[in-house]
Amino acid sequence: MVDFSHYPYPEYEVSKAAAGTLAAVIGISLIGWIVQSVQIHFRPRRPLILILISHITILIEHILHAAFSKGTNNSRGGFTALSVLLAVSLRTIILANYDLLTQVDKLKPWISRTILLGSVLLGITSAVLMAPAGALSDNPNTRDTSIQLRQASSGIVLGLTVLFYPVWFATKTVKKMTKQAIILLIISSIACLIVAVYLVIISVPEYYVKSNERELWLYIFQITPTIIALLTWTILHPKRTLKPAESPTELKKESPEDEKVKTDIDDDLQMVRL
Repeated sequence: MVDFSHYPYPEYEVSKAAAGTLAAVIGISLIGWIVQSVQIHFRPRRPLILILISHITILIEHILHAAFSKGTNNSRGGFTALSVLLAVSLRTIILANYDLLTQVDKLKPWISRTILLGSVLLGITSAVLMAPAGALSDNPNTRDTSIQLRQASSGIVLGLTVLFYPVWFATKTVKKMTKQAIILLIISSIACLIVAVYLVIISVPEYYVKSNERELWLYIFQITPTIIALLTWTILHPKRTLKPAESPTELKKESPEDEKVKTDIDDDLQMVRL
């Protein structure tokens, strides 16, 4: 029998020191992201804006998490706001992963549109479901509906993260990617997958209640992977991962030795003509 006496709120005391420290780390990553994005004039726009939103939402979540009292954190409004902020942060990273596939190579327009519109539609749907799931969770009469909405949302997220790999394979974009881009997508997608699996597990009421007994589970399986993904995006910024290939004219530039050989040949030809 599941004890719903504290559902859906956590039983632990929030570690303000941990939340503040991670907020500082996220803030540094955000500054690095903005500086590099400005250097390339925020192009390509979509992935840069998506990761910017992810940074901002999780940063706000950590600041509020540290600033709120336990009573505020465990209120309907506070709990719903924090849940939605975390949900948006994860989903924007997932969408950025998909969008990067359309940036590394010129795919057929219908393929790009399908990837972008499909991922955005599913991502927004899963995020929207989290709002009523949080708002209805503390009412015994609507608790079952809340659980179902939470399970639907987490199921969509898991589907999006798993579907990313066959989409990546089908587009054959890996052949056109730099090593940095491949490393970026591997780390980012695996981090998102870890969070998605965790969300599906805790969508089961029994495991949700157990996860709320210790804050450690939240940090290990949700916060840390999300921050790792964001740090990876900042370190392997599209400024480097999407660096255009050398143009044919640059590839054909001659070395000083080649230039000297060419000059000698031209001189010999000139003497023969004389």
